[in-house]
Amino acid sequence: MTGTAYRVAALFRYPLKSAGGARCDAVELDRYGVRDDRRWMMIDDAGRPLTQREHPPLALLRASPTEEGLAVRWTGPGGASAFVVRQPARTACRRPVTIWGDTVHLPVADAAASEWLSATLGREAHFAWMPADVERPVNPRYARPEDRTALTDGYPLHLIGSGSMADLNGRLDTPVGVERFRPNVYVEGPPAFDEDSWGEVRIGAECTLRIVKPCPRCAVTTVDPETGVRGKEPLRTLSGYRQREGGVMFGQNALHDGAGTLRVGDPVEVVSRRDAPAG
Repeated sequence: MTGTAYRVAALFRYPLKSAGGARCDAVELDRYGVRDDRRWMMIDDAGRPLTQREHPPLALLRASPTEEGLAVRWTGPGGASAFVVRQPARTACRRPVTIWGDTVHLPVADAAASEWLSATLGREAHFAWMPADVERPVNPRYARPEDRTALTDGYPLHLIGSGSMADLNGRLDTPVGVERFRPNVYVEGPPAFDEDSWGEVRIGAECTLRIVKPCPRCAVTTVDPETGVRGKEPLRTLSGYRQREGGVMFGQNALHDGAGTLRVGDPVEVVSRRDAPAG
């Protein structure tokens, strides 16, 4: 049914793509999704993205936006180390970077930042930034022409319901946290996989989200965000009952209409539902 109200249980932001995320009491939405969410990423010498799929220890990097750029901290072996990455100048070298079929030209941070990251990770690596003049449209099959995203895997927002997490953890020998799935919005109250059928939801008094597509899950879900160690769960268990055309589905990709602020505790109202989940 529609009109059912739940609540926001947690909010997350990921300033540096594939690094550790941060819980937030509130987040602002801008044109690209959560403000400062995945506006930075790491690339190799060839411009290929570095992600936890291939490099699980990236989970041990923590990042937060600053007025100058990005404050990054390594929490893994060798002890804590920190560095402030400055936003590249307008004249900085730009490299083509391809993210799931989309190629964007991103300026790369200075040599000092590359040296710190390369030494920390034990391989050649660079910080790349997405400035306001870079446009990345969302897949038109699910989005409007004006919809945009930052350096996400494809959609500006990701949402999961608490009932779905409870269902999954009831099947696992060792429960996992929702952080494994890197959502932006974690909703308390809905039954398991109820969000599969959501169409439009209203959060608080300001924000409307369009739930457009289930999220296919990858090996990142098997990386423990606290240790950076990869296992087999929860992907192995999910593949036994959430396999659909296109992959193992868990959580929903979402688009937003306009700016606004999301807060922990905000009511989440299901305004409309889809007849069937989008594939």
